[in-house]
Amino acid sequence: MSALMRMRLFKNKNREAGDNKPPYSNSNFTVQERVVLEPGVSYSAGLWRDEKNDALNLRVDERQQQPQGGNNTPTQPQQTEPEPDIPF
Repeated sequence: MSALMRMRLFKNKNREAGDNKPPYSNSNFTVQERVVLEPGVSYSAGLWRDEKNDALNLRVDERQQQPQGGNNTPTQPQQTEPEPDIPF
């Protein structure tokens, strides 16, 4: 499945102290097809740094539902209170 949307944001090298310019931006962004985010639908988003191009990459996908039973990976139970570093 391909990403619903991908975007590269470049480091703003013209930013000065006190201005309202974002630290990363892209003023020439084109989508390949219409993107509609539906209310009530779960999406996943990822943001990672591209050191080579001094940029950030954003990816948005529709979240895939986990199958019921069978092949789910086990999860650890959530703790209600954090454990102390050194128990007494």
